[in-house]
Amino acid sequence: MLEDLDIKLINGRMLFDSGGNPAVEAEVILENGAQGKATVSVFDEINGEEEADYIRAWLSEAILFEDAAEQKNIDRLLIKQREDDDADHKENGRGKAGVLALSMAAARAAGAGLGLPLYRYLGGSTAPVMPIPVMSMIDGGDWVNGIDFREIMIVPLNRGSFAEGLRMGAEVYQTLKRLLSLNGFLTSVGESGGFAADVKNSEEALHYIIDAVRLSGYDPELDVAVAISGNADHLYVKEEGIYRFNKESLKNGILVHRNQKDMISYYLRLADGFPIGFVTDGLWKKDLEGRNRMYQMFRHRFMIASDDLFASNGVEIQLKKAGTVTAALEMVQEARKLGSRVIFSSSYKETEEAFLGDMAAAVGADYVKCGAPCRGESTAKYNELLRIAEFYGKLWYDKRCLT
Repeated sequence: MLEDLDIKLINGRMLFDSGGNPAVEAEVILENGAQGKATVSVFDEINGEEEADYIRAWLSEAILFEDAAEQKNIDRLLIKQREDDDADHKENGRGKAGVLALSMAAARAAGAGLGLPLYRYLGGSTAPVMPIPVMSMIDGGDWVNGIDFREIMIVPLNRGSFAEGLRMGAEVYQTLKRLLSLNGFLTSVGESGGFAADVKNSEEALHYIIDAVRLSGYDPELDVAVAISGNADHLYVKEEGIYRFNKESLKNGILVHRNQKDMISYYLRLADGFPIGFVTDGLWKKDLEGRNRMYQMFRHRFMIASDDLFASNGVEIQLKKAGTVTAALEMVQEARKLGSRVIFSSSYKETEEAFLGDMAAAVGADYVKCGAPCRGESTAKYNELLRIAEFYGKLWYDKRCLT
């Protein structure tokens, strides 16, 4: 045990995320003076100041004077403390954001204490293979105008570096903004920074995206794949066994309800017409039979990604869903054992915290999905990956295929 890496001081404070919602920051200071901070948007409707108090008054006791370099032990103690806490606190979500923030802050402090950048501390001395950026173009979902799907993204292909891929995405994004504006659409943005354009359906959204790719000087057959976040859990009405496309229904004057078979046929139609690279949240999570059917039909055409590894060849990892640094790393290991690709993904409530970028590089994630190439909560992560890529010089991501 390295005594100078022992945790001597812990603090928590309330901040705000990019949407003006409460966030909590954890700060860890070690015996040797190294410190680490990490910020997490507060879950659900928990009071941000109460979450900061929870870090100071409860979680700090669990890991004070522990070795920050023992990440598994730190995370185990944090989880145990929360499990031992009052049941009401667990039911309303109290402590989840605090546990994750402290887990991340401890890792950052340990890396600083050893004189290592975070991605080196998490990933070791081997130079990372940079992930491919997955960037939101058009947003939809529950809270904004636009499509019923959560978002439609682009994935740069055959780029020589992370920087080239990110630049390509930014160029297409800016071209798409002008194209939408010229066609009379508002270019306000949704939760992921993609444009909340009030198009009539997902096909129209995809046509605009492909047109923007061409106008940016790229070949949509060679240079770009499209990724869809299906929003299926929110579209599905369990009592009726259907997926309600309410926005599409309103814009077209016809009720658009799709059952399981219709949804799979819909994805087939989209894949036949556009260069679909992968789909996440394509069907209701509890529809195991449907998800397996979709996987068997499409697994050789494009990647099916999920956060539970069922009927998928890609795993989407969100730090907030994982809960701790250790849990996220274990998910990566499990995905690799199964031969699945790894996507590190932001949640839909984010701060300027760049931890996700460091972790994606550290584990050699195949993709990193941080929203559109705009707004601080997204660009903070993309910019961190640019710095990492620059440090390693011309060590670029390999030309991974999407299937």
